[in-house]
Amino acid sequence: MSTRTVLTRLGHLRVYTPLRAFSTSRALSSEHPPSPANPANARQVATAGGRTHRTPGAPLNSPVAAGGPGENAAYCASLLELHLVTTTVSQPAIAAMRFQFWRDALAAIFSGKPAPQHPVALALAEMHAARPVQRYYLGQLIDVRAKNLAAPSASATLEQHLATYSPLAGALLQGPLPILLSPTDPETGHIAHTLSHIAHLLAVSSLLRALPSLVAKRQLNIPADVSARHGLVDEEVFRRGTEAPGLKDALFEIATRGMDELITARRDLNKTDGKVVPKECMPLFLAAVPAERYLHRLEKADFDVFAPELAKHDWQLAPRIWWAYHRGKL
Repeated sequence: MSTRTVLTRLGHLRVYTPLRAFSTSRALSSEHPPSPANPANARQVATAGGRTHRTPGAPLNSPVAAGGPGENAAYCASLLELHLVTTTVSQPAIAAMRFQFWRDALAAIFSGKPAPQHPVALALAEMHAARPVQRYYLGQLIDVRAKNLAAPSASATLEQHLATYSPLAGALLQGPLPILLSPTDPETGHIAHTLSHIAHLLAVSSLLRALPSLVAKRQLNIPADVSARHGLVDEEVFRRGTEAPGLKDALFEIATRGMDELITARRDLNKTDGKVVPKECMPLFLAAVPAERYLHRLEKADFDVFAPELAKHDWQLAPRIWWAYHRGKL
């Protein structure tokens, strides 16, 4: 297998994708054939795939505070597997078939039937037997992506965009919640509500991060109502980039909405002095750190979404995530 990699950017993720991705059937080589009789082998393949395709956001959405390495690897690998369908498959019909495969795999796993002979599916089956993972959120990760395969790049309104893409971020955040916190815990509802605001923040951040790559393809994802309020014309953005009239004002409005959601989430935690209680749920809230950092960096660049420094690695991100986790505050 070639060791060459290509860097694919989508939203707030950076995915290092091998030219022969482990998510394709070709990557399931005969050298390490997974077998139901040997689930450890499937877990090893899933773990290797997760390391190969590791993204900055992936560990933030995994149940790192509970469960063993096998469960974490299986969950992260499933997230990356579904993400790679949207980033590596250019034909909507093929992507739809891939998503249907995972729907069938989930149906088999949660009904007690044998899992498909796929390393990630086998690892998921083992995780399901050991941890209380909810099928609903795993299904949401598939259904939201499948629904948006043929959707236009720009929504009619900003609210419609959030309603369309926030469920995906919400499923990423709330999927591991039953692993970290018992569904009968009195704090479950409060934590889930606060995470819904973080999901809106992630949807806004992803919209802004995806803009440069979409403009390179002569597509614009800024909602129509925001463009109309600021007199933004698509063709001007394609030709003039950041100098297009109304672009910075439109980006400021969208970024402000994201920060409002973060402020609301922090306000929800006022009763606990801003701390996430119980602390076991803190890993889920760490997903807000990269999004907030990007919005601050965008503001520092005077809302020039095409600024070269925004495409560079943020060396402060890792220590800020570490500090946020140890403080226990959003």
